[in-house]
Amino acid sequence: MRGYILCAVICAVIWIVNGRCIIRSAREHITGEIYSHTGLGIFFTLLTLELILGDAGMWMRSNISWLQIIGYVLYIPSAFLVFGSMIQLKHTGKAKTLAPHGTTTVVQTGIYGIVRHPMWLGMVIWSAALILVFQSFFSIVLSTVAVVCFWMGATKEDEFNIKEFGDEYKEYMNKVPMWNVFKRLK
Repeated sequence: MRGYILCAVICAVIWIVNGRCIIRSAREHITGEIYSHTGLGIFFTLLTLELILGDAGMWMRSNISWLQIIGYVLYIPSAFLVFGSMIQLKHTGKAKTLAPHGTTTVVQTGIYGIVRHPMWLGMVIWSAALILVFQSFFSIVLSTVAVVCFWMGATKEDEFNIKEFGDEYKEYMNKVPMWNVFKRLK
């Protein structure tokens, strides 16, 4: 019973935090943030449900160990992409606010010289890792929805950045792919 209560409380906190961000973004007409925070809410809800209820045997899992190992290994590049991009934006993006993703310039160096949206690519890889680690129908469905939200968020973020930075961002888009790391590393 405590597991259910803990799960409900954690999920409520996840959606209160993301819900506030979604509402703020809707008021400010920032569509990309709406998709992104919806994806984050789904992602963290999935993680919570799988760790608390899935581990308690509430639904079937495949538990193919070599897939789980691949999933755990994928946590490394995904964490690097998410946290590395946040750190780089904070230090090179000349942010006016405390937001870890805010920027007043087009950052084109480091990880942003390889992919335009490393933070969202990291979340997509992390979502794929969750599918491999948990191997449940539930994780497949929710991770897929989260990935679609992250993709829509990145697409809308491109539109926002074109309005914000103009031709400089268009040139950046022509040089650097949205998520295809291998295209840029050639």
